Amino acid sequence: MVHPLVAEIGSPSKFDRIVAELTETGLSICDDFISPLLVNSMAHEARSLWQQGAFRHARVGRGSSLQVRPEIRNDNICWLDPENLTAIQRPYFNDLEILRHHINSKLFLGLFEFEGHFALYPQGSFYNIHYDRFIGALERMVTCIIYLNHEWTAEDGGALQLHEGTAASSLSLPMQVLPQGGRLVCFLSEAFPHEVLAANRDRLSLTGWFRIRP
Repeated sequence: MVHPLVAEIGSPSKFDRIVAELTETGLSICDDFISPLLVNSMAHEARSLWQQGAFRHARVGRGSSLQVRPEIRNDNICWLDPENLTAIQRPYFNDLEILRHHINSKLFLGLFEFEGHFALYPQGSFYNIHYDRFIGALERMVTCIIYLNHEWTAEDGGALQLHEGTAASSLSLPMQVLPQGGRLVCFLSEAFPHEVLAANRDRLSLTGWFRIRP
């Protein structure tokens, strides 16, 4: 089931609606969060970084246990530096900062920074079911994913599939969300185990997390 709940582009209350949906269900899906022009510019920048060799195989685990496990995930990532954003990245990060303040003002989560990376899933790539927040690394509170794909369809695969966690949910789960360009998906990181289904074409996103202090 593809989630139907979206916010309209240009709405002055899109940040409030995202927070309201996070409060109600722990999940918000907002189409056209950024403009098509910015989607294309960010996608072009990500592909340029890929060609320059800036991406690395994504790893699983943390600290000294980090390792490449292609049977679990086989995407490629390029971490971004919030202190040295490009002119193309800055408008999106400015919107994230507005969203961070809205979330803090309503949910009192104490979010203080965003960390994120470009993620490229070559054709056939996937990421098995996992949580974004796990024992020993509890700083990640809210997951935010902006998709950078042009004219994505269900036949292209690569959906984000959200599953029910330990707490009961009012959502109809499992739920599939297509990675359509400009779509922002936000959810409470500890609430939803999720996976990326195999894509039938290259799949691009900027994936990250609002964090609290350790």
